[in-house]
Amino acid sequence: MCGTEVRVLGEVEIRVGGRILALGPPRQRRLLAALLIQPNVQISTGELISRVWNGSPPARVHNALYSYVSRLRGVLQGSDRLVLTRGHRGYVLLVDEDDIDLCRFRGLVARARQSGTDRRRAKQTYEKALSLCRGVPFVDVDAAWLVDLRARFAAERLGAELDLFDICLREGKSSELLGPLNHYAAEHPLDERIAAQLMTVLCRHGRQADALRRYAGLSRRLRNELGVDPGARLVELHGRILSGACP
Repeated sequence: MCGTEVRVLGEVEIRVGGRILALGPPRQRRLLAALLIQPNVQISTGELISRVWNGSPPARVHNALYSYVSRLRGVLQGSDRLVLTRGHRGYVLLVDEDDIDLCRFRGLVARARQSGTDRRRAKQTYEKALSLCRGVPFVDVDAAWLVDLRARFAAERLGAELDLFDICLREGKSSELLGPLNHYAAEHPLDERIAAQLMTVLCRHGRQADALRRYAGLSRRLRNELGVDPGARLVELHGRILSGACP
């Protein structure tokens, strides 16, 4: 039995026993992506056609789909852990979800969040999960229907990184967080959790004035753009910095 790795967090890649499989032309890769985003679930023929041809199928499309399915089966024959099979209404890719990096990422993040007070274990598990992320999911698959999945994963990855940053801050480590937090604050200017972490890091580096300016700018934008005030956690942090108590 050969070890199988299915990597979708970045370019799609399947490794079997260390050998990278040739996944074929763009539509065949779309078919694979459509099956991988719902592993072990039967996807209807109509849904697969819509996804493989991006909503614009040709004449005699069923014959074309069968051809891509047959070719993909041939590619996957190199692994006994990837089986593309026909159901009553469509097709299903049978696979151990632990072989798929996206599924492993989600499992590791869930495990880290269940670590309770064991910070060391949680930190190691978050780091292991984040090490799987090579880039945008299915980055080499041109398909509009992947936009939502990519957005959801970006939020999941950011949440995991912020969880890891919280652990680092509780351990008194902050210098390595300044760059990433500045980057995320620019990308998510209304995110109060990011703002709180960045204000904490700035304060710990003797930059209380910058932390207070960050709060003032966020507070102004929240009122102007959303019509709300900062949440209780951020208000409390602001008060502590004003009083000279570095968090």
